[in-house]
Amino acid sequence: MKIALIEDHALIRTGLRLLLEADLHSVEVEFASAEEALAWLSNAPKESVPELWILDLNLGGISGLEALPRLREKGKVLVLSMHEEAEYIAEAFARGASGYLPKRAVDRDLLDAVAAIARGERYLHPFLAPRLAEHVGLPAPEALSERERAVVGLLAQGYNLSQAAEKLGISVKTVATYKARALDKLGLETQPELVQWARERGLV
Repeated sequence: MKIALIEDHALIRTGLRLLLEADLHSVEVEFASAEEALAWLSNAPKESVPELWILDLNLGGISGLEALPRLREKGKVLVLSMHEEAEYIAEAFARGASGYLPKRAVDRDLLDAVAAIARGERYLHPFLAPRLAEHVGLPAPEALSERERAVVGLLAQGYNLSQAAEKLGISVKTVATYKARALDKLGLETQPELVQWARERGLV
């Protein structure tokens, strides 16, 4: 992906750029503030606008949350922040973020987040999923039985019902029953919704 960094610490920007470029992404531009980014964006030719903005929330002047909706008009946004409170996470997604990653995450987590967003998915680090689920009143993984979580996890990894049954040593009919129970408990209707729920909560 073509990526822009908005982070007020030069050392962190350098580390992010090196990590992303090693994974064959292209860091097009870097900014130390949201004001710089928005000023550049107002005059940038369309072909130079990045596909993804990696955005810190704690910035001098205009905050990351304030800038997020305007950046979202021109690309997707991955928030990278020290804030792990559910209120910040919920507000970032409400303003259009495609992903939220805590700064204590490891290198691989950043690359996984970028890959998920590139596939058109939303990304929420597994550390943060239970907090957000509780905040918005959605069921956490603990709402499912151990066997239901196992089935959902396999489906989220791309297993079909037969493969999941073989993996768990149970019948296809039993796997289908566990899937149906999980859908019912979570208030979901389709398997793709179930897979997305599982990925956002780290069951993969």
